[in-house]
Amino acid sequence: MPDTGAMWDNLQAGGSEALRGEKIFPDILELISKLGLPKCHVVGHDWGGYVAWELVINAPDQFKSHVAISMSHPLVFSTSLNLQSLRDNWYMYLNTQDDIVDLYTKDDCAFYREFIIPTHPEADEVCARLKDPVAMNGMRNWDRGNPLASLYLAARTPGALTPYYTKVAVPTMGVWSAGDTYLLEEHMQQSGEHCADFEYRRFSRSTLQVTTRVTMPPALEQRISLFLRTRRVTA
Repeated sequence: MPDTGAMWDNLQAGGSEALRGEKIFPDILELISKLGLPKCHVVGHDWGGYVAWELVINAPDQFKSHVAISMSHPLVFSTSLNLQSLRDNWYMYLNTQDDIVDLYTKDDCAFYREFIIPTHPEADEVCARLKDPVAMNGMRNWDRGNPLASLYLAARTPGALTPYYTKVAVPTMGVWSAGDTYLLEEHMQQSGEHCADFEYRRFSRSTLQVTTRVTMPPALEQRISLFLRTRRVTA
């Protein structure tokens, strides 16, 4: 999976439209083609996890294996709508608001530290990146380009989710970690119902918190490496 965080600088030219699902998936598939990779592995986390699921759902023949970190299968998200889940997604709405840059960076990111990343062990590093206007806008563009209202509308529109009911053929490992503030363990476990070959792994330390652009916990890195080496595409 390309480092979509590191791609923020270039994506600013296209704004949030450049990160709309129907635009970024073809771009990544074209990148894979230009690299001359007949098949490859895909690992996705956070919004990258959303993209990775869409890739293996829509282009399964392109991938050897798939690792989903924290982010559950799209159908689980769409069919688990209730008042509590709507409340849990509040920060995704907030990210689209005009004053969010000032709010998140005011007083050394005090609001962001308290309400968005309250248990993050690398809060200083995260806040240092968010003070960069390009990085901040890049983060916001994911939410602006893929608004929750559109996802909720699809969940309530007959036939809109039909492609997602076909089980994912690409061998998939779902990873969830204790202490994740916003993403639920049962959602990742339920993702296995939508995969032909699924392995679930739970880690005691939050991968959502400590997975940054360049690092991840050694135990997680080792488990992913083992999975990528040993999985084979099912017939």
